[in-house]
Amino acid sequence: METHVMVLAVAVAFTAALNWFAIAREDHVVDLITRPTFTVLLAGLAWSLATDGTIGDSLVRPDTAPVLTPVLVALALQLVVDALLLTATERRYLVALWVSVLAHAAWVWALVSAPGRDGLRWWVPVALVAIAVLQRRWGRDVVRFSGRQRGVVLLQLLSLVVLVLVAAWQQQGHAVLGGAALLFVAHLALGHDRFVLERRWAPTLVLVLYHSALALLVVGLLGAAAFG
Repeated sequence: METHVMVLAVAVAFTAALNWFAIAREDHVVDLITRPTFTVLLAGLAWSLATDGTIGDSLVRPDTAPVLTPVLVALALQLVVDALLLTATERRYLVALWVSVLAHAAWVWALVSAPGRDGLRWWVPVALVAIAVLQRRWGRDVVRFSGRQRGVVLLQLLSLVVLVLVAAWQQQGHAVLGGAALLFVAHLALGHDRFVLERRWAPTLVLVLYHSALALLVVGLLGAAAFG
């Protein structure tokens, strides 16, 4: 693995941990700095993983070239979501929901662009059962209590269901499926905290799940050769 890739990976992990600490301490200034910084650094890591070990005139490795663009688009959209949620009025939260739907569509684009083995394997029915349980336990209440935002909240959850199922179907590895699943759980936890029942520890949990999900998706889609 190239040194710059390792440095970026450490920087991503450190920034995430610093953001979690800021959320737990309710330090808005540090949160304002570290939350978008994490996503920017993760985009840098994605680029570095895609170009690591290139030979000759080729800028991006052939195996990652189709995946890099949708991953960077998804991360750019996630950065917009981060910015909106940092100063979330009701209107900005609504816009963040719509942008997150687009981000999930970009992740699906990345998944179908990456090499995988299409087919009905054991991951697909397991994913379906897990989604059904989570939707029954938490998702139903999130949609029910989301008021005027119910339509887009439901659309956002459906986009996450599609993401998890595509990750299971494509079979690109445990990291990709785990990232998709954690992103689904993170949004369920965020919605439950906002619309159903606020808990002091919920924002920290949401960010831990969210950052872990994005990191797993990036590493799973682009990092096989660099971390292998």
